[in-house]
Amino acid sequence: MDIDCIIVGQGISGSLLSRNLLKAGKRVLVIDELNTTSASRVAGGIVNPITGMRLVRSWMIETLLPFALSTYREIEKELGIQILQETFLLDFPVSREAEAIFKEKLEEEREYLHAVAGNENRSKYFRFNYGAWSIAPCLLVEIGAFVDAWRQGLRKEGALLEETFLWKDCEVTNDSVVYKDIRAKKIICCEGAAAADNPYFNMLPWSKDKGEALIVSIPGLPRDLIFKQGISIVPWRDGLFWVGAAHDWKYTDLLPTPSFRKKTEEQLDYWLKLPYTVVDHLVSLRPANMERKPFVGIHPVHSAVGILNGMGGKGVSIAPYFAHQLAEHLVHQLPILPAADVSRFAKILSR
Repeated sequence: MDIDCIIVGQGISGSLLSRNLLKAGKRVLVIDELNTTSASRVAGGIVNPITGMRLVRSWMIETLLPFALSTYREIEKELGIQILQETFLLDFPVSREAEAIFKEKLEEEREYLHAVAGNENRSKYFRFNYGAWSIAPCLLVEIGAFVDAWRQGLRKEGALLEETFLWKDCEVTNDSVVYKDIRAKKIICCEGAAAADNPYFNMLPWSKDKGEALIVSIPGLPRDLIFKQGISIVPWRDGLFWVGAAHDWKYTDLLPTPSFRKKTEEQLDYWLKLPYTVVDHLVSLRPANMERKPFVGIHPVHSAVGILNGMGGKGVSIAPYFAHQLAEHLVHQLPILPAADVSRFAKILSR
């Protein structure tokens, strides 16, 4: 079989890249063994323009948010599914200091940060001492529903090989890649956290991040927005809520952590007035990196090997734009944004 591109991994990056390349008329094969607990399938799916305790703009959000909105709307039409909700995040400060930071930032951040009224109406759901503010616009994307629907489409197109990809079965030259009986011009690595062990990209500054979240039933809580007070409560499928999330860079295993569940339940007990029931405890490994910017582009030495990865917990907002950029680079040789181009690590990758 002769094709244009092998894509390793079918999370959000591999799904979006394969979509763009197939739309451009390229012959693509995605190699992926189904993992129901992959980072893409258990992510909360939030595109949030404001981040951190200091309430700063997320990197490139002015470009990434509208591009993500347009991309997910197109996907809904193409696949006949509903995965996107335009919403806002209601943030309850945890201290006087956090409240003061908000009041200070409100003077300079008027596009995404907003004062809100009507907190007395929210007191029937939550306990809070310092008011609340909103972050808007935000997007809420059911990434798991997208990658599952896209997987079905790949199967129908004969563009999916459902097995674990093994580099020992892959031969790479300067102008081609041979994997078993498949010959391709390029191979693009979109395998999530597993890329830290990829022989071509394992020298990149990976910082794999164990994430955890609880899936919770909260009858009576509105489902039209996201709530945050240290932890986030996010509308999830089947009428449930996703509550999290943890960041653990010193993990020793990928099992649910009792201390995370205990701490999260204590926070819910303090904050939430409504009764709730925990129905699941999710764990996954994010493909994070020390720079907090993605790895996109072609290996500086091995020109048949590329990457679209390293997005950490922000793949839902970052992947649409950079999957498009990489596809345009592969099809039309257009440049990749230097801040994301993996060639910025040329010295490391050339060793």
